[in-house]
Amino acid sequence: MLLTFLSIALSLTGKSAPPPPAAPPFLVGGISATPIVVQPGSKPLVAWTITLPENANSAVYTFYIRQKQLWSGFNWDFPVEREGKTLSPLSLDVTGSTFELRAVKATTPPTEYLLDTTTVGAYLPLAAVSIRTEDPYPTVRRTRADRPIFVDIDIHNLISDPEVPETLKGVTLQRHVQSYGASGTGNPLNRELATLLSQSNITSNGVTTLSIPATLIPGADPSKVRGEERFTILSLEGYQSAPAIIDSQFVQVWPVANGSISGFTAGQNLGANLPQLTFQLTDLYPSSTTWAQVYKGTPKLNFTGTTIPGSSVVINGAVPVNRSIILSNYDSVFNSDGLWTMELLTKTPFGTDRLAYVSFNVQRGMTLEAWRQVQFGGVPYGTSDEDDYDGDGIANLIEFAFGLDPKQNSAGQLPVPERIGDQLTIRFTPPAGISGVLHGVEWSSTLATDSWLPLTNTGVSPEQVYSLPVSTTPQIFLRLTATTP
Repeated sequence: MLLTFLSIALSLTGKSAPPPPAAPPFLVGGISATPIVVQPGSKPLVAWTITLPENANSAVYTFYIRQKQLWSGFNWDFPVEREGKTLSPLSLDVTGSTFELRAVKATTPPTEYLLDTTTVGAYLPLAAVSIRTEDPYPTVRRTRADRPIFVDIDIHNLISDPEVPETLKGVTLQRHVQSYGASGTGNPLNRELATLLSQSNITSNGVTTLSIPATLIPGADPSKVRGEERFTILSLEGYQSAPAIIDSQFVQVWPVANGSISGFTAGQNLGANLPQLTFQLTDLYPSSTTWAQVYKGTPKLNFTGTTIPGSSVVINGAVPVNRSIILSNYDSVFNSDGLWTMELLTKTPFGTDRLAYVSFNVQRGMTLEAWRQVQFGGVPYGTSDEDDYDGDGIANLIEFAFGLDPKQNSAGQLPVPERIGDQLTIRFTPPAGISGVLHGVEWSSTLATDSWLPLTNTGVSPEQVYSLPVSTTPQIFLRLTATTP
């Protein structure tokens, strides 16, 4: 039969368990002060711990605790190691004492950091803030911009008696938000510039739980914000005592990842020579495994396919990362011709999400009959070789011979002639994976049915080149041909 037409380097060997969690991008510290006897003159037990940033030189840091006496205004600094516990050097002041955990870095001039603060006193309640997320990372509470945050506020020693000091009748809960910016990590960050989002009073003992569906850190795209939310319990103002921080905790929020697959387009026919693939990955979560997989058929959610070797990215860090992966040798994942789907997946503490997908046809040595079955299935009309199923002016057999999609408009995708000197030339390379068809070019000066003559292929395989001198022929028409046995 004769029909005519006028003119995807890394290697994945398995998903192993991630190494221990990485250090945070900045100094993190926590301090607590627990009164042994809650009365003025007693000494609370002070406990603290400090985590250095990743790859930090511990020799350049010194640490100390400042005890601030609220009534007298006297401050006492005492040096400490990175973690430990001890009785406070000074007894509790009449209205209480604030303990500040601080670090100093040996720069010029020295850089000082306030890591954490707590306040205890005979006329102050006990309070603790605990933040829960779906990420078990132990050093800093963290989550993703689209995930919930749970905050437990545990209050003790409030008294409803009107005769007791005001400081024992309630506490104030504050919620602050602060953005890191488009690509920030929280280091450096002036946390005094955080925005007060809400403030409320708590007047009863027990645990109060806040369930926050998703962060309210400001940003043009809520899924792409990064920053912190901080929850702070302050004492009420009392007689000659200003509100003081009893406890304060923060949670880091990181953006939702996204990705893309480039190298071929949806519905494209892929032959034996597969194109180079590029996976572009943006804002991969600090604890995540991302990979590409393929499977036969149309897209399916929550389906396990065959992992593409070299596509895996394992992140075990403290901040999101971007990656670009280029792959060329991935043909081993296709065990048959037909319709396939490729997906980019990322697994985080929040589950497995699909970042991108594309469906395409694999035609490595595909025959015309097999191609017709893949493209049309059991559709009986408009699917013969001479028919033009999609109405783009290109017969189905020509679409097959040149690797086009017979169900989408392919106008402008066939080879076109060009004039080179005195020659009108048309050149093309038949798509890989097409079998059982012969390509050719014919010419005519009149378009009459019996006037078409074949041209000789002068190209070097696999390229085919057909030329005709212009000077000896006043009018030339060329047409592509596809012939089946």
